[in-house]
Amino acid sequence: MIGGSHSGTNTITPCAACKLLRRRCAQECPFSPYFSPHEPQKFAFVHKIFGASNVSKMLMEVPESQRADTANSLVYEANARIRDPVYGCMGTVSALQQQSQSLQQELAAIRAEIMRCRYRENAMAAAAAAAASGVMIAGFPTTAQERALSVGLATTQSSQGNTLATTPDTKDRYW
Repeated sequence: MIGGSHSGTNTITPCAACKLLRRRCAQECPFSPYFSPHEPQKFAFVHKIFGASNVSKMLMEVPESQRADTANSLVYEANARIRDPVYGCMGTVSALQQQSQSLQQELAAIRAEIMRCRYRENAMAAAAAAAASGVMIAGFPTTAQERALSVGLATTQSSQGNTLATTPDTKDRYW
């Protein structure tokens, strides 16, 4: 007997469910292990969305080892449904999937940019080594050839009546 009461009742502190439902919390109360009297809002949300009878049935249908997880899931789902009455948890799942896809696309773009930078570094190192040895690598003009090409393009454009004597950016030509 607890506190001089009958063996079937708990007079110390009723669980959040029994407080909300304004009933006595029995020792075998299905809610007391999962809905603490210190967090009454949890059961209030669950009760508002699912109803006490349905929650009790759901808790009794799962093995006892999984009831705590079930109660936590019900609390999460009820909170999600209150925040988003139309989509509930699926709204959260959908938003997270979209965020994941966006981040995967961003990661792919960054990886591609890293590969381009590595390619440029390798090509520039090869061109610099070739220029230092005086050998021209196919497709990579020497610095003197680049200058002559730039001057030639500017002269050609000026002689054709084009008032803009522009030279192409050398890195755009080769990369």
